[in-house]
Amino acid sequence: MQARDPQQARCVAKTSKYTHCNYTMSEPLQVRVSRDGKEFGTYTAQEAVRLLVYGTLKETDFYWHEGMTDWAPLTQLQASEARRQLAERALQQKQEEERKAAELAKKRLEEAEQLAQEKAKQEEAENRAREERIRSEVARRKATWFRCHCCRESFSEPKTQGENLGCGAALILGSAIVLWITYSVAVDSYRPSPSGISFGAWVASVSFFLGLSLFTVAHLKSPYCPKCESTNFSRPEKPDEQK
Repeated sequence: MQARDPQQARCVAKTSKYTHCNYTMSEPLQVRVSRDGKEFGTYTAQEAVRLLVYGTLKETDFYWHEGMTDWAPLTQLQASEARRQLAERALQQKQEEERKAAELAKKRLEEAEQLAQEKAKQEEAENRAREERIRSEVARRKATWFRCHCCRESFSEPKTQGENLGCGAALILGSAIVLWITYSVAVDSYRPSPSGISFGAWVASVSFFLGLSLFTVAHLKSPYCPKCESTNFSRPEKPDEQK
């Protein structure tokens, strides 16, 4: 579009604010500079500000670029450039902080994943070692287990008649105690009861013969399989015995 004459823009510049459009580093903003109503050059915005700082351009000069309605004092371009540079530096700083934060979060995540993998590998190795120890212990114990040839059941120890042996001995001892109590009462009584003596003698006799039976059976019966009560069992053959 056609710009106004710089001399006419002086009055407008006193009451108006002008800003230049945003631009990228690949497409720098081109501004036209005029002095005393005469246009004498086109510069990039950064170059115009640099020349203004060095004194090549003056504060009384005006500038214009596409998108502006009127010419504006060159000092306003300097202020706009300063604000733009501050905003650009703030944006770059923010982007740098975000980049560092993202890198730190990524690093922590990688460390956490690596730690989790190492922990999982360690737990897996410990589990394998524990299972191997259990298998070795079970195999070691089963090497000394008994095996029934009847039901094919494996067991650590065969069942014996130890309970029957204890019960038989207790019944025999109990019969003797009952018989002693019965006759003691009969002797000490003024008029002993024949029926009481007979009942005591009967209880003592039954206890004695029952205990004797259990005691005899416990000695006669061999150890047997806990499942089928068969006495046909043996230990597994050891490797040196198999050769």
